[in-house]
Amino acid sequence: MSLLLRVGRTFYRILVDYCNNASLAGIGYIFNRRYHASERLFWAVCTLTAWVFAVQLIRSYMELFRNDTISIAVENIDTRTEPIVFPAVGVCELGYVKQQYPRLEAYINNLQENEQQEYNYDVEDFLLRVIFPNLYNVGSMSNFCVMYEECDDCMKCPKDGHKKAAAMVRTNCSELFQECRWNDQPFDCCRYFQPIETTMGSCFLLNSIQTVQKHGDRWLPLQMDSENPDGDLLLVYNRAVSTNVMNEDDIPHILLSRLQFAQVSPGYEEKIYITLQNIVNDPLVRSVDVDVRRCLFPDERYLPFGNTSFPRYSYSVCVTECLKSIQLRSPHRDRLCACIITNYHLSLRFGKPYKGHDNDSVCGLAGLQCLDQSELIAPPTRILQPWYTGGYPCRCYPSCTENEIRMVGRHSYFNDGNERSVKLKLMIHPTQRYRRQIVRENIDVVVSIGGILGLFTGASVLSIVEFFYFFTVRFISYTVVTHEVVPIAESVQESSDDEHEERNVYTEIF
Repeated sequence: MSLLLRVGRTFYRILVDYCNNASLAGIGYIFNRRYHASERLFWAVCTLTAWVFAVQLIRSYMELFRNDTISIAVENIDTRTEPIVFPAVGVCELGYVKQQYPRLEAYINNLQENEQQEYNYDVEDFLLRVIFPNLYNVGSMSNFCVMYEECDDCMKCPKDGHKKAAAMVRTNCSELFQECRWNDQPFDCCRYFQPIETTMGSCFLLNSIQTVQKHGDRWLPLQMDSENPDGDLLLVYNRAVSTNVMNEDDIPHILLSRLQFAQVSPGYEEKIYITLQNIVNDPLVRSVDVDVRRCLFPDERYLPFGNTSFPRYSYSVCVTECLKSIQLRSPHRDRLCACIITNYHLSLRFGKPYKGHDNDSVCGLAGLQCLDQSELIAPPTRILQPWYTGGYPCRCYPSCTENEIRMVGRHSYFNDGNERSVKLKLMIHPTQRYRRQIVRENIDVVVSIGGILGLFTGASVLSIVEFFYFFTVRFISYTVVTHEVVPIAESVQESSDDEHEERNVYTEIF
């Protein structure tokens, strides 16, 4: 009991001693009993006001630091030392109703249960829309099949096996491409265009980090500089296709059609002129929270609705995985569709098949009809907006390495041939680029908060040391080392004597 009383007295003495000698502005005047109560009240109001202003300024600065740390500036490029890299290109096969598909016809003939069943063109139209997403329209998954469900002698739409049918009907690389040229120099199309499954169906990507290792043996060097300024990419096709100009981490997507160019009819030739403006990131950008910088780097693959099966992150990958998640979880008439369309099921990682989530399942006929009735096979583009309130918003950040690609011209004409062709040309070498940089670093936070506290309260790093010194070193010294603690009454008496002496001095002076 005596020990607790002794510790309590010591703590009170240390507290009084600290308040009388603290370096924080105003505190010494508040707790010093030598001053009149009105003076102490005046300093208490001033000190409290200063601390309130300091706290408010610090809160405002921290809010600004969290939400306005990144800026994007424009800087010049020295084209003599920094080469310009041509964008990635994606080529996706499109369905063409005027084209015959012998392998599809053979697949449908195998669906005949007996010789009396006739070839069903509605089944063909149904399968074309399953295999080629560009032919899909809302309601087609039911309109072509419902009328034959109760017919015993009619060929019915297959309830499953759509993945097998798609693999059989779609063309491979050698069948799709006829010729590829870079600045009039031919190159092996199928060596550098690597396959991938997307919402557009079967696609082939050139210089995409989603399918090949960057600068590896299947990466085509498409660089331009002041000595080699030309940047012409000529692609000749045997089938109807969609040509996509993309960033190296992007994939073609059915809802992202700004830089998609369709070459459908035979004999169709097209020239597309583009410009490019790059973006670079300062190394410290990675240290900023994602919600502040509002972008993700390709190696940051975490998504709010589940990890992606693609090897790199991009906005188009995020949208693809978001729609995939929506299809798996979307309710319709009190039940879950719980499946994904054929084109989502398999993606390729560096040219090798890679299975996505374990609970993924390809839709059969009933699942496709469920998604079709829910309008989730090719949903409206407003679903991509973060403020969309329809129940399935895709909150996807852009890629931090996403360059700005613009189309500045487009010319098309027809010839008498059967092939289709497109020439992509980079018109002007960029002389400027964007730089994402940090405006405020962690050291700026320390300096700013220290300046605010020093201006309003007189605090510094030594003030913190002083506080811990009084309540640790001196406290231990008074309680453990010193055996005799001066009673509080004696301390008060000494303070009163000092005050009396000070008043006598003031009397003598005046």
